[in-house]
Amino acid sequence: MAGSDAVSPSKSTADIEANETGLGAVKTLLQGQSSGGTAKQVGLAFRHLSVAAPDLGIVYAKTLPRAIVNTFGVDQFNFLRTHVFPRGPSKSAQGHARNILTDFTGMVKPGEMLFVLGRPGSGCSTFLRTAANRSTLDVTGHLSFANIAASEFKRRHRRETIYLPEEDRHIAALSVSQTIRFALRMSLPSKLRTNQLVEELVMIMGKIFGIEHVLDTPVGGQFFPGVSGGERKRVSIAEVLATGSSVQCFDNSTRGLDSSTALDFVKALRRLTDVGQKTTLATLYQAGENIYRHFDKVLLIDQGHQVFFGRTEEAKAYFENLGYVPVPGETTAEFLTNITDPTQRRTKLGSKAESITTPQQLSVAFKESTQFARLLQEMSQSEKQLAAETSPIPSSAYNLSYLHQIMECLRREYQLVKGQRRVYYTKWVTTIVLCLTVGSLHYDLAVNAQGAFTRGGILFFALILNGWLQFPELFDAHTNRPVLERQGFRYGGTACTMCILFAGFLIPPISMPNIFGWLRHVNPLFYAFENVLVNEFVGLEIACNGAYAIPDVANADPRYQTCNIPGALPGQVNVPGSQYVEALGWRFDHRWRNIGIMIAIAAVYVLAGTLGSEIRRFASHGGTPIVYASNSSPSRTSSRHSRDIEKEAAMFPAGDTSSDSDAGKTHHDGPALTWKDLTVDIGDKQILKGISSYVRPGDFTALCGASGAGKTTLLTALSQTNFAGTLGGKVMFGGKVPGKVFKKATGFAQQQDLHDGTATVREALEFSALLRQPKHYSRAEKLAYVDRILDLLDLVEVQNALIGDAESGLGVELTKRVTIAVELVARPKILFADEPTSGLDSQGAAHIVDYLRRLSHSGQAVLVTIHQPSASLFAKFDRFLALSSEGKQLYFGLVQQVLPYFERYGAVPPPGANPAEFVLETVGAGVNARNDDKGTDWATRWDESPEAENVAAEIGHIQKQSSSLEDFDGSNEDYNASIFTQTWLLTVRIMRNQWRNPPYMYSKIWVHVVSSVLVGLTFFHLGTSPQDLQNRSFSVFFMVFLVNAIVNTILIRFFLARLYWEFREGPSKIYSWVVLCNASILAEMPGALICGVVYYLLWYFPSGLPLGGAAGYVFLAVLTYEVFQVLLGLLMMAISPDLRVAGNVLVFMICTMNWYNGLIVPYDQMQVFWRYWLYYLNPFSYLLGGLMIAVVERVSVHCADSDLHEFSPPRGQTCGAYAASWASSASAQLINPSATDFCSVCIWTSGDQYLEGFNLNPQKWGGKWGFWGIFMAFTVSNLTLVYFLTWATKIKKWKLFYFF
Repeated sequence: MAGSDAVSPSKSTADIEANETGLGAVKTLLQGQSSGGTAKQVGLAFRHLSVAAPDLGIVYAKTLPRAIVNTFGVDQFNFLRTHVFPRGPSKSAQGHARNILTDFTGMVKPGEMLFVLGRPGSGCSTFLRTAANRSTLDVTGHLSFANIAASEFKRRHRRETIYLPEEDRHIAALSVSQTIRFALRMSLPSKLRTNQLVEELVMIMGKIFGIEHVLDTPVGGQFFPGVSGGERKRVSIAEVLATGSSVQCFDNSTRGLDSSTALDFVKALRRLTDVGQKTTLATLYQAGENIYRHFDKVLLIDQGHQVFFGRTEEAKAYFENLGYVPVPGETTAEFLTNITDPTQRRTKLGSKAESITTPQQLSVAFKESTQFARLLQEMSQSEKQLAAETSPIPSSAYNLSYLHQIMECLRREYQLVKGQRRVYYTKWVTTIVLCLTVGSLHYDLAVNAQGAFTRGGILFFALILNGWLQFPELFDAHTNRPVLERQGFRYGGTACTMCILFAGFLIPPISMPNIFGWLRHVNPLFYAFENVLVNEFVGLEIACNGAYAIPDVANADPRYQTCNIPGALPGQVNVPGSQYVEALGWRFDHRWRNIGIMIAIAAVYVLAGTLGSEIRRFASHGGTPIVYASNSSPSRTSSRHSRDIEKEAAMFPAGDTSSDSDAGKTHHDGPALTWKDLTVDIGDKQILKGISSYVRPGDFTALCGASGAGKTTLLTALSQTNFAGTLGGKVMFGGKVPGKVFKKATGFAQQQDLHDGTATVREALEFSALLRQPKHYSRAEKLAYVDRILDLLDLVEVQNALIGDAESGLGVELTKRVTIAVELVARPKILFADEPTSGLDSQGAAHIVDYLRRLSHSGQAVLVTIHQPSASLFAKFDRFLALSSEGKQLYFGLVQQVLPYFERYGAVPPPGANPAEFVLETVGAGVNARNDDKGTDWATRWDESPEAENVAAEIGHIQKQSSSLEDFDGSNEDYNASIFTQTWLLTVRIMRNQWRNPPYMYSKIWVHVVSSVLVGLTFFHLGTSPQDLQNRSFSVFFMVFLVNAIVNTILIRFFLARLYWEFREGPSKIYSWVVLCNASILAEMPGALICGVVYYLLWYFPSGLPLGGAAGYVFLAVLTYEVFQVLLGLLMMAISPDLRVAGNVLVFMICTMNWYNGLIVPYDQMQVFWRYWLYYLNPFSYLLGGLMIAVVERVSVHCADSDLHEFSPPRGQTCGAYAASWASSASAQLINPSATDFCSVCIWTSGDQYLEGFNLNPQKWGGKWGFWGIFMAFTVSNLTLVYFLTWATKIKKWKLFYFF
């Protein structure tokens, strides 16, 4: 076992416990995972292990037309074949797969650490996922854990293996301590789990990983404020260690950590592996020599082939014996990785290595070596030993009982609610206000025929309100899932349509058509509504008086009247409520049956959700190819790019840049950036303290410091990008205080690679170039410069590839190059790059730095933050700015003078020391940097040094001689492109996104098609009977229920677009907030109009509604309504800080508009308070009013037998003699005036009578066109409010929800 002097593996456990505070408690944690109380020992062994993934060749983007065509069987067939009936040989057996890993053999014993090395794309991540028993790909060969086959181990001991991916994924609203505490409480057995021990372990974890100062801070995420990126990575590591798994796989877990902190992590991992007898595997990019020495074994992978597996101290000698020659100054990890890169490795003449040209040959050489023979012998001995032993692993897959797991998850949900209080306050206030307002609307309902339908309406509202309030929960339920729009709101919208339409409120069960009426039996809302309805009406006596008594004649005897409600019999003017609901098709004796059915449906939903979450996997697990635009092809694409089998892309070798070194010694004309005594305060805390430095054209400057030292804060302050603090000191650019032109003259390549994933590389660069380059360049010149940058950064081969996202796309290195390229095509005078090498291996980092160096030496001023530079990487920079963990300056000057400067003050570096690592270790970086005062001491030395005086003098000299920005761009405008150009290009990009990202538009079309077909066929060929008039109204009314499903998807789109603008494109002065609104609105219009046309055609004509002018009016109203929906969604997002608040506000608006429009509660039945203002302020009052007039006005009513009301005339009188005068005055149809026994009456003669019951009149406010005009005015007001509220909340920073 190899180790370093700092932590010798030969030390005893007692020595470790004596030297590490609290390690005894950690030992209790690690040893307490098994029932015996001793540390579990689970080794890992694999023979002839291979992993295959589908070989898709060149993959093109799936566009909207293809998605629509696939609806008709293609997608369904593929899903059934893949997931339901996966019969027959696998794809790999059929020859349609490509091996990611080929014939791996090795063993890792408990207490050992394996270092997995390889270039991005070689298969490191796939190997770690497979070793953690987490791979979803085709795995062949033998893989065992403690001599237990992988399949059985996964079934019985799944918690004993864990894989930590490169990307940090946490519940952003939980604090650091809550995150770690949950992992501890779930991993500790009940007999050991006490609150005192858990809290002690939380504190110890905080100390071990240097995060004790942020334990109460939210973890945060990409767009959620929280801890820094490096601190979040440490939280991920602590969480994994807290779970206590026996086999732990870490995928590039030092990403975002400085070299000292990364070394501290590996030290902690070494000690915890020793104490807990863990089996640890890790791939770490840009690993220094001290990190490498802490591992026992190393696995080297070259394009999916195992080219070495053995002791770390033997690896270098093995390859040297083959004839490979190390480069002076490179670490062992760099030497090993370079061997897998044909452009980097060096060989001796005449050696065996000179004849090895392929990964297969290198793998064969290892299989023929004595090291491999010794490995096989060691594995055979270990297998015999394990076969004779009894496995100490407990059989339970979980440490806690099912009930305890539920309780812990409930505890976490409660913490999540507290962490997102604003969202829940909004939801609770929304619910309370809606309940109070709707309750007051129905205040003191009369127990008569007039209130019968209205009473059912409030019961229905109470049910659907709770359903609608769950739509915002989908935003969290599907967080980080790329299928959010498709599987969330597509099926949610369809289910909402069916639940509302077949709940029995709009269409009573007795009237439901056979074609779709059966859907009510699978509708939980149907059973719920039946229960609340019969529970309300049974025991009531519904009184019929006034207009509801038939006939309403003076001094009439009730025996000769009937009631104008369903279920009334001749001679009944007081109808029992049970009789009324039974006439509609409801049964009182169904109540308990319905409860049982609803419980069963809920159980089925929970079971389906549980099984789906357990079985389905939404994240890619390797094998994801680069995707190209459908109208293009790869440019000189090699097979390595088109068939990239890892989530990271294989690297493009950079050219020899040695010739650039001399050019970098000269500076170029242009403005320089200087900052003197710079301070940054955020709240009550001072992040940066008195920083003085500069960067000139031609300067390539590295900014280093411990994690949390304020490096990113310094870049954001200097670049004025997303800067949220208070800046002090003096910052000058071109001899002037930075103004409007400054932001246009700078580029900031952020650490987060924020891009439109559906754009190609070329499209992203052209978008930036056309909008950001100065106006005096022509369009041709701007696009020519794009070609130059593509060639400079070796992106020509993937210029037609989609950028993608973290799960699939170009991969880490290529995406980082695109991020830099997007800034460079703007022709900035100074480029800021925040962690451009984070997540890259040594070669990838070297390539990026080579590109940046080439840029700087061609006249670009470049300031780069960098975490883990190797000695060779560090030497490529011209100047070096170092910060302490307290945010103080430690050094600024030439990189060649760094070590002499520190040596002068007593810090003597060892031979061959890496300057960056040496400086960080000297000044007290690492996880415990905040607990000592080394940084303060060195900051004081810098302040008093002659070097600091020279820097101050040079700053003064630069400020006097610096070039003006007038040569860059004389324009003092905020943006280089016109509003029209900005709007046009952004609109095209958004529409292209819709085209290449089908789920969004497909979901909208899907919901419209399904809803229109259901409504059109449910209300098929409506006639002119009273029931048909009501059905006409309901078919129109149902359209407003679309708004919830449709607008929620719009919220997501605008929210993401707004985030891109807030975090990257707005601060970079690419386009303005006005353009964001312009393009968001314009890009939605084609889709909205298409959906409107589809809905109209599939609903209107099957329903048999009037043709002619009425049909034209309804068509125009439907299109206007679609535009209204778009603007409403943008408006909700404009006033809301996040998605869930917007979703809750939307529910409030929808409920208000749906219930105060005069249809569910007719105008005359509204309480006076609401009737005279809210009814008139409701846009749906005018939308529905105009539509109802269009489809009902001047319709001649013809009653069917079921629509007739019957009553008996007094003895000796005919029906005409008794009721003719009443029928005439009431405009009712007396069907049989000469009858003497039963009189039949049709209550209406014209549709206009029906409209009068809703305060609608064809002559009121100019008729239907007047209603449309008012609704159009509301639509225009939405448009205006979108701009105003976006300006108010995002420019003026008004907080409309400040009280939350």
